[in-house]
Amino acid sequence: MGSDLTVVNAARVSFDRESDWLHAAGPRELSGKDKRLIRFLARGCESGEWEAHINELSDTHDPAECGEILKWAKRLPEHWTPFAHTAITLREHVPVPVARQRFKHKVGFVENEVSRRYVDDAPTFAELTWRRRAANKKQGSAEDFDPVSQAMLNDEYEAATADALRRYRLFLDHGVCPEQARFLLPQAMMTTYWATGSLYAFAQAYVKRSDSHAQKEIQLLAAEWDRIIRPLFPVSWAALVD
Repeated sequence: MGSDLTVVNAARVSFDRESDWLHAAGPRELSGKDKRLIRFLARGCESGEWEAHINELSDTHDPAECGEILKWAKRLPEHWTPFAHTAITLREHVPVPVARQRFKHKVGFVENEVSRRYVDDAPTFAELTWRRRAANKKQGSAEDFDPVSQAMLNDEYEAATADALRRYRLFLDHGVCPEQARFLLPQAMMTTYWATGSLYAFAQAYVKRSDSHAQKEIQLLAAEWDRIIRPLFPVSWAALVD
């Protein structure tokens, strides 16, 4: 729900004004003035001031001066509310651990997830490419395993998930209630949910989950957000995340 023009007009209401698309017919395009407004809202300052500080940063070798410029950028006010007058709803299908990471982004989001208290059909499991453990504990994983190791690990993984599914069906067939039988299902299980959030909420989640330090599996989800949302809010999304 909404568009780049929604963001513009949510900001312009402060002066009791509204903008419109540049062309009455044809592709929806903002005026240059409205594009600059969106960039100002996302950045927190005028483009000239921003570029001046970038030039200062590139010209100086003084650590103290660099620190002051970075502190200035960090303290820029966030004019985020115009971006929150939007709504994006997605149906996401991800492994359980990815969903749990994704649900940590609570501000500006609501979710409704499938419940295995009520659903007892056979779940599907994530297809994974196995990575080595990182030497740095703060980094979750390192490079992929070689093809021979991948094949061996996949065999073990498929055996483990098949055994878990067999035991799950056994418990259900024995009359155990689904809300307890689900305790046998592994983290590898896929889950699905509706997620609705504002453009600003999605942008904040994207910036964090597309970072190279984020788990690879949730980076893939973040890439899907970018693929879907960028064409819908091209000016606003670029201003918030690029």
